[in-house]
Amino acid sequence: MKTMGEEGSVQTGHNPNIQSGHLIWVLHCERVIWDRQHTDNEISTRWRNAINTRLTSNKIIATKIKHENKFTNLVVNMWKPLLTKDRPLPHNWITNCEVLVGRRPQYAPMED
Repeated sequence: MKTMGEEGSVQTGHNPNIQSGHLIWVLHCERVIWDRQHTDNEISTRWRNAINTRLTSNKIIATKIKHENKFTNLVVNMWKPLLTKDRPLPHNWITNCEVLVGRRPQYAPMED
């Protein structure tokens, strides 16, 4: 039986698909429990913020904490397909601090 090592924890816990699924679950709970309706803009903003938080975490782990090529390659291989759908990535995207590599941050509206 294969055990989950360090690579597995990075792949499963930080996978963009899992983050998206978690956000869908949270939005569903808010709608059902609190009868809260979400606008398309709010959903897009919350998704972008969740993904950016995970991307930033992965980049820090790969480039600042682990300092190993295998972890950097793992992060690059996981995120590059998602990030290159719209436009090519800059050469140094893994160490660049921009939000989702060139996209400006957006914030969900505050509740009253």
